[in-house]
Amino acid sequence: MEYSFIYNPEKLVNEVFQKTMVAAGVDFEILQDGTIKLPENLSDEKLKSISEELEGFGIKIQTKENRDIVEEIKIYIKKMVYEGDIRNVKISESLSNQLGFSYPYLSNLFSSKTFTSIENFYILVRIEKVKELVLLDNTSLSEIAHDLNFSSVPHLSNQFKKVTGLTITQYLKFRKK
Repeated sequence: MEYSFIYNPEKLVNEVFQKTMVAAGVDFEILQDGTIKLPENLSDEKLKSISEELEGFGIKIQTKENRDIVEEIKIYIKKMVYEGDIRNVKISESLSNQLGFSYPYLSNLFSSKTFTSIENFYILVRIEKVKELVLLDNTSLSEIAHDLNFSSVPHLSNQFKKVTGLTITQYLKFRKK
C-alpha cells in the first residue's frame, strides 16, 4: 500500500515518522515523492493508531481516498523552492506532471480553497526563501534572483516590496535591530 504524508516542513518529520514507525514495528519505505510504502498486511487498527500518534506532530497520513490535493500543491511548491533547482522550471507543467491533473483543474481547485492563486503562493514561498538568504552575508541579490527564478534583481526587489511592504534594505535593517 502506498500512502503520502503531509507535514509542516519546519518540523523534524523524518525523525518523528521513523521513530513512530519503528516503535510500532512497521516496515516502511519513503519514496522520492514523499510517498510511503507500507506492508500490504497492515491492519486498519494499526494504521489508525499510527495516524493518531503522528497527527500530534503535525504529520497527516493520507490515502488515495482522503487525498488533499491543495495541501499536496503547497508541499510540492515548498519542496521545490527549498530543496530543488527551480531555475527555468514551469510550475504549471511541474505540478501537472507530479500530481497527475491538468493545471487548469489544479489552479481552479487551489484558488477556490485558498482564495489565492498557485502563482501567488509560489511567489510567497520564494519570498520567504529570499528572506532567509538575504540574512546570509555570503549570497548576492543577483545569485538569489537567479537561483529562485526571478528574471532580474529589480524583479526580485519589486516582488519583495509587493509581498512584504518593505524594500530588501529596509527588511535587513529591521531584522538586524
